[in-house]
Amino acid sequence: MGSLIIAIISNTVMIFSMKYAEKAGSNAKGTILWNYILGTVAALALSKGFTGLGFGGMKLWTPLVLGFFNAILMTACMLIQQKSISINGAGMTTTYNRLGVLIPTVLSIFLFQEYPTALKICGIILSAAAIMLSYERDARAQRKRYALLSAVLIFGGLIDFNSKTLGVIAAPEMKSIYTCGTFFFSAVIMMIVTVPQGERMTRREIGYGALIGIPNIGITFGMVGAASQLPAYIVFPVYSGAVILLVNGISMALLKEQLTKREMASTAMIGVALVLLNL
Repeated sequence: MGSLIIAIISNTVMIFSMKYAEKAGSNAKGTILWNYILGTVAALALSKGFTGLGFGGMKLWTPLVLGFFNAILMTACMLIQQKSISINGAGMTTTYNRLGVLIPTVLSIFLFQEYPTALKICGIILSAAAIMLSYERDARAQRKRYALLSAVLIFGGLIDFNSKTLGVIAAPEMKSIYTCGTFFFSAVIMMIVTVPQGERMTRREIGYGALIGIPNIGITFGMVGAASQLPAYIVFPVYSGAVILLVNGISMALLKEQLTKREMASTAMIGVALVLLNL
């Protein structure tokens, strides 16, 4: 459960970091590049000597291949998220990203035979309904780019499922290799995308890259650890619901952003869903 709490707090911090990076006018691609460069450094510092390297052979290739696949998903998702935030808003983008919880939850039932109880099924349905209810009003407020939102949902769900897959098929010692590989490959991909285009690179991009990259590491380490110890129908709905709950609570308490009746109702639903998922 400790790994799950780390992932929840890290995701919440990253959401607000991305929000303020956009407000500060930092270059999106440059910020994402530095997020992965600094994330790679942080992952190496936390890897404790790559204990998984002693396995060698196919066992070593498993986290590296999954890490490369995850890097493609993460860089694509981050670029799409940045574009969606500027068009659809941070709240709606985050909500659709977390609605991707349905992908690893459902796939784990069929592929890993992780069957939830009746109460937990109610919690899953309630959390998904709450997330959809939370930002339904935005569809009336202005035109939204639902292709971007759908892409954020799909990529977010596949990233979570990738973490679950590693937890099932690889030894726990492989977590550090997977995380370092993910961030290293992501940095290389972003260099290929960013450097030839001459994107702006200043202290601002480095600073916000650090604010996003460090919690991003916490998410990856936390989710891999949680997914290897707990069933998917607990990890992903609790993770997604708690992030929405925290973001709404912090926005209201510290940033003085007033929640609508719809948002308050969805927040209460998420609270009930978290209780059901932990019974």
